[in-house]
Amino acid sequence: MADLSPTPPPAAPAAPQGVTLVVTELVRPTRVAEYEAWARELHGRLGRHPGFLGVHVLRGESSGTPEYVTLLRFASPEALAAWRESPEYRAALARLPEFTAGEVDYRESVGLEAWFDRPARTTGAPPLWKNVIVGFVGVYPLILLFTWLSRPLVQGWPWWAAILPSAFLATVFLNWPVLPLLSRLLRGWLYPRR
Repeated sequence: MADLSPTPPPAAPAAPQGVTLVVTELVRPTRVAEYEAWARELHGRLGRHPGFLGVHVLRGESSGTPEYVTLLRFASPEALAAWRESPEYRAALARLPEFTAGEVDYRESVGLEAWFDRPARTTGAPPLWKNVIVGFVGVYPLILLFTWLSRPLVQGWPWWAAILPSAFLATVFLNWPVLPLLSRLLRGWLYPRR
């Protein structure tokens, strides 16, 4: 039988921006309630960790088994590395095999790539040109909407400052919920079956 004890993935090289740890877990159907209580407690502890920015949990199903994809956002790779080395994380990781039905997948992502919902059976990311098209389809309507909505507020501002509210709001909404939704809707195109 394969060793299912979790081991933290190796740290990624330093990046000049925040980093997202994407954790994919298949949970035993009989242990879902205990897993969710464990995860809530872990996320509560994580909320007090320096450099932690937020958590987003996507719940789904894979071949009849509950699947949880957790995105943990950190301000820097150093903040993520410090969390991985913390006694709280190590203790929580030791309990994970009680709940999981297989290997746990860890992936570090920088920027928006964490929001592209990669099916479990694929090995690579979609081609860059597809990511660019999905990003454009997501951002263009947001820029139009927020530019129109903020027009009364920014009248008389210099052009470079008048763009700031719509750029900020478009970035926020692009990260959640627009890109996760688009990546799910366009999954068949982003990751065609071979």
